[in-house]
Amino acid sequence: MKRINQLFILVLFLSAFLGEIPAYAEKDSGNMWSTIETASGTCVFTINLPIDGCLAIIAEINGRNKTERLWGPRFMKKGTYRLSFPEKKLTNRKGHIELYNIKMTPFKETGSKGKGERQFDNPTGIDYDLARKEILIADSGNDRIIRLGKDGRFISKHGGFGLSYTGSKRSDEGEDSLNSPYDVAAGGFSNFYISDYGNDRIAIYDSYKSYKGNLFPKKNDRRNRLNKPKGIVSDYENNIWVVDGRSDLVYKISPHSSKLLEIGGFGYSEKQLKNPTQVDVGIDGSVYVADRGKSRVAVYDRLGSYKYEIKDSLKSPTGVAVDSDGLLAICDDTLNELSLYTPQGIRLSVISEAANGTSFKKPSDIALCDDTIFLLDSGNHRIIHIKREKEGYVVSWQGPSAVLE
Repeated sequence: MKRINQLFILVLFLSAFLGEIPAYAEKDSGNMWSTIETASGTCVFTINLPIDGCLAIIAEINGRNKTERLWGPRFMKKGTYRLSFPEKKLTNRKGHIELYNIKMTPFKETGSKGKGERQFDNPTGIDYDLARKEILIADSGNDRIIRLGKDGRFISKHGGFGLSYTGSKRSDEGEDSLNSPYDVAAGGFSNFYISDYGNDRIAIYDSYKSYKGNLFPKKNDRRNRLNKPKGIVSDYENNIWVVDGRSDLVYKISPHSSKLLEIGGFGYSEKQLKNPTQVDVGIDGSVYVADRGKSRVAVYDRLGSYKYEIKDSLKSPTGVAVDSDGLLAICDDTLNELSLYTPQGIRLSVISEAANGTSFKKPSDIALCDDTIFLLDSGNHRIIHIKREKEGYVVSWQGPSAVLE
């Protein structure tokens, strides 16, 4: 019997460590609780989940007012589970465990078709500037960038139609103009970056309406080129990721304009892409690409190695964004839906209508802050404001103390 128990514990440890966490009991106490046991260099969480939901283990970063996710988010059925970590990963640390569900509720629409301050013409890209609390919209049909407050009030506009001749022998007239800008990304130092689709470049503007030049390619750079750039995002290290539309590639570009990495390329293997539209990067460095032509979101690691794909219920995903909990918001312009997924590809919820009851039409991109999702409903020339409510349980944990010998 002792040998069987030892084998059972070993199976639990290996399964949990590899990410498959077996329940050892299916009772529901009605409350969430957690304990930590330490033995042989391993810490084992025992966690009781009173409801189905997303589970995450969060740790405080010592000496800094920040936290990190040690595990999750992952959708779990209610029950009691065991999860193992190396002891040194928890020593002298503390944090909390979250069990939650996210509710999405549309509450407002901003925009209509036109050329006015809060009007759009087939907008294709959107981002939220967390520092300035502003919404940035690539108003592609009007060849401009619109900045709005979080509540939808008009702040400023940038650009206007023009052809840029940067990199050629022609006049530089029109460099501060745009030609069908596809997307916009908030960056460092109050700047924002624009994937200027018709001008095959990434342009830099600041919040004072000033054009600051090109990030990529630089003037007279004959080796590096973009061919109809689409989605663009700035990651946690201030690097820029851009989808190069015609080449089916995603580039990682440093703040100093150096191309650091490329992902994809046209082809039929899992690691290659077909008509990608948008990209986002998680805090762990995972890269998520809305691979519209293959009806999936392709997932890569920080070094560009292919990991897996998310295909469940998707037809033609056009936008993908990672929220503060590590969940994925994905919009689909064939299904005309916005869905919320775990990083493992489990769909948690879906909506398809605005607050006024009208259906989405060709949604193209998503921007996020902690309490709001902004869906760019391109076919209806508007932004859908969606309340993001997080409901569930939180319990604290305290890791073991270091033993001085």
